[in-house]
Amino acid sequence: MRKIEALKNDELLHEFYSIEGHKYPDLNLDQFKEVVFTPWIMLRKEMESGELEEVRLKYFGSFQVYLGRAKQMLANINERKKFNKIDVKQYFKLKDMLEKYLKKQ
Repeated sequence: MRKIEALKNDELLHEFYSIEGHKYPDLNLDQFKEVVFTPWIMLRKEMESGELEEVRLKYFGSFQVYLGRAKQMLANINERKKFNKIDVKQYFKLKDMLEKYLKKQ
């Protein structure tokens, strides 16, 4: 039985490529990496866009910001602003994004 250990993204990619790469002989490692990571990059971009829309990834499920989490995040950034622990630009960016999301709900 194989020992379970924490692997980094590159290590996981190389292991996955060594196991599954033969099924895709026309793809080199860089192309394989692009295929594997593209859904996650898209998810990150969507979340960073500020729209906070639900995103569905086939075989992985749906990702969304829950109402209670958004409220808590807003309270946290307000608290951080009170104690000057957040940059003003970052504060207003997050505040606007969260308030916009909460108004839609």
